[in-house]
Amino acid sequence: MKNIRDPLYGFITANETELSVISTPPVQRLRRVAHLGLSDAVYPSATHSRFEHSLGVMHLAGELAASLGLPEDEVQAYKIAGLLHDVGHSPFSHALEEVIEERLGFEHERQSERVIRELEDHYDPDPEFVIDIIHGRTKYDVVAGDIDADRLDYLQRDARRTGFQNSSVDVQTIVKFAQIRDEQIVFDKKAVQAIEDMFAARLRMMKTIAGHHATRIAEAMLRRAVDGFLDDTLYTAEDVLTWDDYQLHTHLLEYDGHENLPGQASDRLYTRIANRNLYKRAVYVNENTIGRETVREIATEHDDPTRIEERIATEAGVHHHHVIVDLPSLPSEASTNVRIAMPEGIRDFSDISPTPSHLVDVQRRNTTLGVYSPRSDVDAVRSAAQEYFAL
Repeated sequence: MKNIRDPLYGFITANETELSVISTPPVQRLRRVAHLGLSDAVYPSATHSRFEHSLGVMHLAGELAASLGLPEDEVQAYKIAGLLHDVGHSPFSHALEEVIEERLGFEHERQSERVIRELEDHYDPDPEFVIDIIHGRTKYDVVAGDIDADRLDYLQRDARRTGFQNSSVDVQTIVKFAQIRDEQIVFDKKAVQAIEDMFAARLRMMKTIAGHHATRIAEAMLRRAVDGFLDDTLYTAEDVLTWDDYQLHTHLLEYDGHENLPGQASDRLYTRIANRNLYKRAVYVNENTIGRETVREIATEHDDPTRIEERIATEAGVHHHHVIVDLPSLPSEASTNVRIAMPEGIRDFSDISPTPSHLVDVQRRNTTLGVYSPRSDVDAVRSAAQEYFAL
């Protein structure tokens, strides 16, 4: 047994099996994968890693599974799943998912499955059961549900590392009042306030961190930089998927440093990101400024940003590498798989609280179309983009 100091939980206790998994290279790689991608461009302290998050998910998965009264071997399986749920992440976490998955034709969870099977000699649970846990295919969604160990950890950890302590979550209450009824996880009504606060914290974090315009611009530039790198070198998306942030950082800077760079690298995008010399907002609108129907039309009728960028660049009289279009993505309709044990019986959380529908409404109101360019081109690109999208 070993006690690992953690800023959220004091100590995380890991047994010999867990320590064996923690010591493997795929898990140690997570020390060098930023949990919040490029959010440190806005929040300088947001440099925490997928590794510490994975330790936290392992800890909370064990707490939640034990609170549900699950047998010891299942508790161990849920803890291993919590520890390994992110091992398939590409560098910079979610920032590159779109690029990698489009080129590989599968989601990063497939890489997680591969690693989980490769590491099966380090733990006792059936690897297929562990894989089912991370995909939410088991009876109890301890790691992959609407209220799970993953979300409960990152909401606390991200809030602490970005300075939003007012977005903290009452994890103790949520875990304590979790129970099994009719073969499903339900929460006692005493946990309703804590659950509402959790959803509210999730909303605040989405708006202020992932939704911050500078983060969105930096990550859009990163996607463009990696696309160019993969187009112009012999490296593949499969290679990038196994790298950590440091390795990709080194490769991109070396690529930017070549003379007479081809294609998309001509603007040395990654060097700009590294020096926080980010593109600026030529257009940045949502339904509050252009109306819900216009946002919906743009989201549903436009699916080829490269073609749009070329059209806007031509109209603006700038190089098409100097235009990045960040198309809006509409949120899914409100639905949660959270059950509350009320005196009259088990009810869906959305039936007794407006919080889930409010969450989707705010997401919809903040669904944004962004068009970015170097400062010198902003005026020309803004005019061309407004004409293209009829804004």
